[in-house]
Amino acid sequence: MDSSPFNRSGITRRTPPPTTPCREQPAQIDPPEVVTTSDLHQWTGSVERYLQEICNISSEGKLNSEQKLKISNLCRKVSQGFTHVTVQYQALKNKALIQHYALQDLKEKNDLAVSLTQIKETIKESCSKSVPQNSSFADMVKKGTNNFVRPSPLSSVAIYPSDKSKTSDETKNIVQKAICPGDINLKVRGVRKIRNGGVIISTETKEDLEKLKKSVQLSSTGLTVDEPKKRNPRLIVLGIPTSMAEPEVFKCIFEQNVAEKLPSLSRDAFLASIKLSHKSGRRDADHCNFIIEVSAALRKALITQDRVFINWTSCPVRDFTIVTRCYNCQQYGHAAKSCQAAAPTCGHCGDEGHSIKDCPKKGAPPKCATCARFKKPSNHQTGDIDCPAKKAAENRYMNSVNYEGA
Repeated sequence: MDSSPFNRSGITRRTPPPTTPCREQPAQIDPPEVVTTSDLHQWTGSVERYLQEICNISSEGKLNSEQKLKISNLCRKVSQGFTHVTVQYQALKNKALIQHYALQDLKEKNDLAVSLTQIKETIKESCSKSVPQNSSFADMVKKGTNNFVRPSPLSSVAIYPSDKSKTSDETKNIVQKAICPGDINLKVRGVRKIRNGGVIISTETKEDLEKLKKSVQLSSTGLTVDEPKKRNPRLIVLGIPTSMAEPEVFKCIFEQNVAEKLPSLSRDAFLASIKLSHKSGRRDADHCNFIIEVSAALRKALITQDRVFINWTSCPVRDFTIVTRCYNCQQYGHAAKSCQAAAPTCGHCGDEGHSIKDCPKKGAPPKCATCARFKKPSNHQTGDIDCPAKKAAENRYMNSVNYEGA
């Protein structure tokens, strides 16, 4: 039997199936059910054959010429109308398929956008827990509020031997044998070795420091007691136009930020209390960062206003507490050009004898060379933001800076 729109089996075959249960991939949109082009051609052929049979039968019957012509014209109109419907259906089918695939593409893009959002949230959450090792100081200080350096209230004194040949360990032993903290109610927070055979003793309060300096037992040892002179604090001013020279920048800092805030500070006194340490940033950039060394009073005036106004630019200002790390021996406090180590130490595996670029253990987890040297937990990368050795070096630096009145 011919397949046709007049054939009931054809209609049954193309009836949409009942709704199925949940699909395995509900996110996938099925294309709309359509009649194929070959089916349309087959239907058109069937209609034309049936109409032709009607014309043949009418021509053989007892009809006059006018009736036969009328039937023939009607059959031709039905055929043309069906052909027109077929063409329109083809056009609608093409539009439906185009819209279906466009919708599917949009849904895939939406799913991708949702996935990217989830990835961003995961990365954001991870970054909030730890700052990546390769983040610059400028990147770190631009995030969040300006947390002022709150130096420890510790007071320190430097003690040196009169005999220059003595070591720091020997000096430490002499002090500990001469003074019993319990006898004078002395609260000692720490003792660390310094160059020239000396030691730094940090006490809880200035009163404790005075007890130590006035101790008769200590003076009888022949050791030299000297209160270390603290260095000036350093600030980083971010985003200064590279077109501005140092004198012009300092002029703007004074006139736009300091003159009204510290009216007793003259221009000459201001220039004597500020010094450019160095600049940072890319050489080809439009802006750079000024690391300046200032007096404690000037530091407080600038840091408390959070930004420094320079000409038409508003520049964030932060405490600069980065400590120098040697990339030869991986220790803090000096640069590689002045390192006295005989052999390099790897910044990845922590072993001596090779640099990080020649490390044979690059596939292994990192090991902090600095912490390993002092027998501290070293299951992290050298120079990591949470490295205990790095934090200790930063604390030592901050305790050596004059933050008077901070």
